[in-house]
Amino acid sequence: MFTSALLESSDEPVAVVRALAEDGNLIWGRSFVQLWHQMYSLDGKKIAAIVAPKFGKWTVAVNGSPWPVAFNTMVTDAVFSPDGSRIAALGKEGDTWHIAVDGKVWKNTGDMAWKPVFNSDNSYVAARIEKQGKYTFVINDRLWTRECEAAWDPVFSPDGDKILLRTIEDGKYYRRIVPVTELAS
Repeated sequence: MFTSALLESSDEPVAVVRALAEDGNLIWGRSFVQLWHQMYSLDGKKIAAIVAPKFGKWTVAVNGSPWPVAFNTMVTDAVFSPDGSRIAALGKEGDTWHIAVDGKVWKNTGDMAWKPVFNSDNSYVAARIEKQGKYTFVINDRLWTRECEAAWDPVFSPDGDKILLRTIEDGKYYRRIVPVTELAS
């Protein structure tokens, strides 16, 4: 990222341009009001960043193309899928946290949300959320029906067919290994 300042006169405000650059050359060929948290896909073919195309509007840009959806408070925890073909992030609009995947916002929201995770073949995305002081999980925009006192981030099995859900319910700690198809279909 580089910053350049254009000053027309001493009485004019300075315009700051934020763009992704390498060796002084723009990589994306465009700039943003803000550009943060650049990341590469594991194969190195894509680069993404959290950006503000206009003041007060946040989204994710992949290879310079911003998502069609933007949030007014913030975007955070962007993550590429294992093969780099997909990306997920958290967006906050007012006091509500949203999960967005590939530029589409899920309908299930929370008072808090944690970093999304992909399974190994990129077909499932899961995240832990809090709603009204209770914790649960969202998998491919399907809300798990249990409300828990505490929960930890979901973990997919290496083959991507199962998911580990760790929770506290009625004062007891549970570790459940559940077929993903039971939760996301």
